[in-house]
Order: sequence, then structure tokens, then C-alpha cells
Amino acid sequence: MDNELMRRLAELLEKAGEAHHQAFAATDGADPDWSIWYADYLFEPITQQLGLELHKSQLIYCLMDADNEYRAMAAESPWPDFYAGHLMECHAPAESPAEEKLALYHFQGCPFCSMARVPIDRLGIDVELRDIYQDRQHMDDLVAARGRATVPVLRITTADGEDRWMPESRDIVHYLESTYG
Repeated sequence: MDNELMRRLAELLEKAGEAHHQAFAATDGADPDWSIWYADYLFEPITQQLGLELHKSQLIYCLMDADNEYRAMAAESPWPDFYAGHLMECHAPAESPAEEKLALYHFQGCPFCSMARVPIDRLGIDVELRDIYQDRQHMDDLVAARGRATVPVLRITTADGEDRWMPESRDIVHYLESTYG
């Protein structure tokens, strides 16, 4: 993962947080539509300055998903770092796709898992399918890494052994199609 890009993204998120807090000082930062506000604030810098390709709706969705993940995992890292990592996992291009090892944690009856398998089959991508109900070790690995067994999750292992865990079927499909399509 590009550490410089992630650092710059975390700085942008922190700046957005400060601006949001000032804009909503009267409500002590309470804003039920915070993700829309953040997306409006962040969209231009993320797409123009950092070169990440995504639509504003994808940014809103990814911010909300990052918030859910952050809360569910009770993450200890500062929120801007966590959110930056989540945005990078979902929308940063692969550095060396040919050298990545991919594994999809899934189970057969899951409609979201089925959606994530479509580009794998259509594009002929080499992805190890890890059914969490067929092999208990796959479930244990997923829970150890993410704190829960929600699927689908794409595990991307880079050539240097770094793991990225990408949840959400739409993000997985987008990643596979934009990287390998």
C-alpha cells in the first residue's frame, strides 16, 4: 500500500474533521448527514490531488462503511488513519496486481458472496475461494483479522506479504473489475 498516499489521505480526513466540527459547533459536531458533508468537502481533493477514481456516492458509502468498521472493531488507531486505510483498501489501485494472491472468504448461500464471485468467473481471475462453513480455519482466520465473520471479504496479499482485507461485495467487484478487467 502506498504509505505516502495513505498519509496524505489521513491528513485530508483530519482537516475535514476539524472543518466539520467548526461548521457544526452549535450542535457539538452532531450531524446525521455527516458522510454527505464529508464527501462534499473531500471529493475534489481526493479525486484531483490524490488521483483516486471514485464517484461521490462511492465516497459517501465508503465513509459510512469505514465508520461502521471502526466502531465494530473498536479500533485503537486514530480515526483518520483507520478511515484512510479503509478508503485505500476499497479504492486505491493495486501496486502490482500480477504479484498479488487473492482469497475470497464466502459461503455458498450468500447472495452478496455470489455477486463478488461473478467478476472472478467472468474475468478468469485466480482467486482462492475460502468457504467459512466448509473449513473452520477460514472462519477463524477471518474473525482473527477482522473481529467478525461477515462475508464476503477479499484478502489481498501483496508480494511483500502485506495483507489487505476488503469487505463489501460492491467494493470487491469494483476492485476486481478496475484492477483485473
